[in-house]
Amino acid sequence: MAKKSKTSKRSKSQNQTRSIESEVSSDSLARNLLINAPKLTPKSKVKKPSKEQVKKEQAKARLYGAKNGKEYTEDKLDIPGLNRAIIPGVKPKKGKKGKKLISDTDTLTLNRLAKSINDKHEQANESKLEKARRLEEIRELKRRELERKEQEKTNKLEDKKNELRSKASLARSQRRKNSKAKKSDEGKNDEGKKSKKSVSFA
Repeated sequence: MAKKSKTSKRSKSQNQTRSIESEVSSDSLARNLLINAPKLTPKSKVKKPSKEQVKKEQAKARLYGAKNGKEYTEDKLDIPGLNRAIIPGVKPKKGKKGKKLISDTDTLTLNRLAKSINDKHEQANESKLEKARRLEEIRELKRRELERKEQEKTNKLEDKKNELRSKASLARSQRRKNSKAKKSDEGKNDEGKKSKKSVSFA
């Protein structure tokens, strides 16, 4: 068997592939340290704006005013949808309900509110009889308020009816006047035609 030369031995040892083992798989202590290590967040991909961009933005803000960061979507802008009928005279309610303001002369509502506002505080001190009396007063005030509202409704309705009646009577009288004037004009025209003498040649 032929002896191998030193160079062939050296080349054989050099050409071997190195296997790199990580410390985590071999060392148990390193493995435990790696488990307990905190998960760091990756570096932000958003680049900082350059000085030129910042200057441009500041110039725009000076000219047109700074942006408030609000984005208005279609539902916020209340744009009517395509091919949708818009009912005339009907305004859709939007936003929060407004406060109901009452006039200073409305004593019924003011009394009812004054009696019903301190319910929680008065419950501890008042007797059953007093409570029953107070609740009866509140009920009476509510009933009177409802009656007043109904009366206002009926009055409004009657006013509208009277307005429509007056309009109708005015229209009727106008029509009569017009028809009389028309008849009188026609009568005059007929009289003018009759008064003309007709001459016949034999």
